[in-house]
Order: sequence, then C-alpha cells, then structure tokens
Amino acid sequence: MKGFLLALQFFTVIPIHKELPMTKKQITMMFSSLPIVGAMMGAVAALIYYSLQAYTDSTSLLTAFLLLMVFIILTGGLHLDGFVDMSDAYFSYRSIEKRHEILEDPRVGAFGAMGLVFLILAKFIFINELITKDLMDNCWLIFIPFLSRLGMSLYLIQTPTSKEKGLGAFFKSHLHLRVFTWTVFGLLFGGTALIGWWSDHWLMTLLLVGITLVATYVYRYWTIKNFKGSSGDLYGAFIEGMELVLWISLLLFL
Repeated sequence: MKGFLLALQFFTVIPIHKELPMTKKQITMMFSSLPIVGAMMGAVAALIYYSLQAYTDSTSLLTAFLLLMVFIILTGGLHLDGFVDMSDAYFSYRSIEKRHEILEDPRVGAFGAMGLVFLILAKFIFINELITKDLMDNCWLIFIPFLSRLGMSLYLIQTPTSKEKGLGAFFKSHLHLRVFTWTVFGLLFGGTALIGWWSDHWLMTLLLVGITLVATYVYRYWTIKNFKGSSGDLYGAFIEGMELVLWISLLLFL
C-alpha cells in the first residue's frame, strides 16, 4: 500500500499528505503499481467520456480536448516535461555528454517547444478521429494508459541507466528486479485478458500489446544509441510517445 501511495504521490497530482519511505520494497511496489495508476487515470477519462456522450451534445472536438486535458491534469504534466527535455536534447545533434546536460537543464528550448506542440496536436487529432469514426470506447481509454506505463516498466527492466547518479539510476538501484519482473508480466497477462474479454476485440487487444513490446525494444535501442541508456526524463518521454503510438495504431487497425 505504501508503494501504491508513492506511485500516486510521485506520478499524479492526487494529494497524498504523508511522508512515505523510499526503501527498496516501496520503490519496487511504486513502479509495479504504475500501470494500475495509469488504468485509474484512464477510468476517470472513461467516466468523463461516458458522461459527455450520454448527457451532453458535446462535439468530438470538445470531447477530444477534455480527454486530453484529463491526462495532462492528472499527471501534472510530469511526463510531458520529460518529452520536452528529450526533444531538446536529441534535436540539438550534440555529443551524448552535451545531450545529458540539456536533459538536466530546466529551461525549454525551441526543439522542446516544437516537440510539445506536435505531441499534443497529434494526440488531439487522433483521439478526435477515433471519436468521430465512433471507434472510441471506454476500454481503450483505460487500456492505453495502462499499457504505456507497463511498457515503460519493461523498458526500465531492460535498459541500463545512462549515468551512475540521477533519478533514473536511483530508482533502478532500488528495484527488486525479480519481484518487479513477475509483477509486470502478471499485470500484462491479466490486463490483456480483461480488456480482450471486455472489448470482445481480442485481435486488436493483442495487436496493441505486440506494438507496445516492439516499440519498447526499438526505444531501448534508440536511447542506448543516442543517450547511452535510460534516465528519468526518458521514462516520461516513453509514456507520452507510447500513448501516441497506441492511439495511432488503434485508429489504423480497429
């Protein structure tokens, strides 16, 4: 429970007014709980989507905007910040050492601003298209944030940290990898079975899982090549980028 509360405290804006321990056990449970936290945020979005569809005449544009804002507000923009820093660092086309300096710089550069605008507009457009084509469903609103965070957990397991110090290195050094790995795969199989049964779209559900696994491997290779490994900002960038990839996949293949 303390690990779950840590996940809410660290990755959402939900106020947890309690000082919680950051031991190996709690941090392992914090990251193990992250996909569940994603599903909970998706459930809030699903409730709003259902309410708008059932009780208002909201257009698809307004609905897409509100759904997008739900995730931004609930995360406090934490993962967007990682995506912005990653964009600034990568598109600087500097040395790996300089890219790490840019990742740690709190200022937003031109490439980070452009990356942020592209990401938000792309998410907005694809969510709007799903609503317009009547392809959006509550199960996808829950499954995609769940799956993107589960993919981040797999990325965390597989990828060495780019530095010996820093937030990413601290978290990874405090993970009980065996417990974490079993928990992540348990959530993967359990979540996939639940959504497949709920949606009655087993092929689409399995396809989204497959895309997540492939994209995780590609991102791992890309970050090792361009950043020499993972970091806290790259974890956040993964979640935001993976959500976009999954929304696009849903529109293309559903």
